[in-house]
Amino acid sequence: MGDVRQTIKQSLPVDVSNPYDPTTLKGKTILITGGANGLGAHMVRHWASHGANIVIGDVADTAGEELVASLRTAYPKAVFEFRHCDVTDWESQVSLFDTATAASPHGAIDVVVPNAGVLLPGEATEFENPELANGKLPEPNTATLSVNVKGVIFTSHLALYHLPRNKRSDRCLLFVGSVASLIPLPGQSQYTTSKHAVLGLFRSLRGTASMRGIRVNMIAPYYTAQTSMLPTVAEALLLSGSAGPGSVPDVIDAATRLVADESIVGRALVIGPRLKAQDIVEAVGEGSGALLKEDVDQSRAIWECYAHDYDQVETFVKRYLWLLNATARARGMFAWILDILAIWKRG
Repeated sequence: MGDVRQTIKQSLPVDVSNPYDPTTLKGKTILITGGANGLGAHMVRHWASHGANIVIGDVADTAGEELVASLRTAYPKAVFEFRHCDVTDWESQVSLFDTATAASPHGAIDVVVPNAGVLLPGEATEFENPELANGKLPEPNTATLSVNVKGVIFTSHLALYHLPRNKRSDRCLLFVGSVASLIPLPGQSQYTTSKHAVLGLFRSLRGTASMRGIRVNMIAPYYTAQTSMLPTVAEALLLSGSAGPGSVPDVIDAATRLVADESIVGRALVIGPRLKAQDIVEAVGEGSGALLKEDVDQSRAIWECYAHDYDQVETFVKRYLWLLNATARARGMFAWILDILAIWKRG
C-alpha cells in the first residue's frame, strides 16, 4: 500500500471555512453545457459577475439566447456566446468547443463544466416495470444515460484535448455529480446509475489529469429547490417533513470555490441542507470521507466526499501512476527536443 497524493498533485482536504478569491475568474474563458437553465444558469450569472467570459451549450435555445443577451448588457466588456448543442452528438460538441476557442479573448479555454443532465421520472418507471408491446419486450429508453453519461464523456474528452493547449497557468474541469452519485435514489435507477458514472469518471481522472496540467474537481448537490428539476407539486410532496432542499447559493459557492481557488486539485464537495456531522454519516456513510470529526456539533451545508481515495492505494495502482507520470515527463522532454530541433532548422 502507498500514499500517492503527491504523485497526482492532490491538494489537502477543502476547508470551506477559509475564504477564497473569486476574482481569479476575471478574464478566464469558461465553457459550460446545460447552462441555459437551472443550476447551470445560476453558475453562469455568478461567474459573469466576477469577470469571466462564458460560452454556453444547450438545447434550450430561447433561454440560452435570452441569458446571453442579458449578460452582454450587464457586462459589456466580457464575451458571452450561446450555441445550440446536443451533448449526445459528438459533432455538436466539437462545434461548441471550436466556438469557445474562437470566441475566447486569449484563444483558449480555461474551465470546462460538463453540466448538462436530465432526470426523467417516467423513463425509470418503464425500466423497472417492463411490459410487453405487441407480444415483445421493447428496448428500454436510455435517454438519461445518453445525456448524463455519454454527453459527459464527450465533454470530458474534448476538455482533455483543449485544456492542455491553453498555455496559461490554470486549467480546470469541474464535474457536476449529485447526491445520487453517493447514495441510492429508489425509483430512479437510470439517473442514479448515470450520476454514479460521473463520480467514477471524476475519481479516475483526478488520478491522471494533473499530469496534463488540469485540475479536476466535482460538486455533488442534494436536491436543490427552484432549479426546474421537478414540478412544484412534486417538489413540495418530496420535501415535506424532510431536512429541506439544498440552497442555490450554497451550490454556487461550492462550485465557484472549486473553479476559482487554483490550489484545489482532485476534490469533491457535497452540498445539501444544513445538517450535523452525524446526520451526514447516516446518509452517506463514514467510508465516503464526508465526515470531519471536529465539526460534529456544527451544522453545515457543504461537505467533502471521497476525500481519501489516494491516501492508501494498492501497490499496483501506485506503480501504474508512477509509470504514467514517467511517460508524461518523457513525452514532455521529447516535445522540448523537437522544439529545439525545429528552431535550429529555422536558423
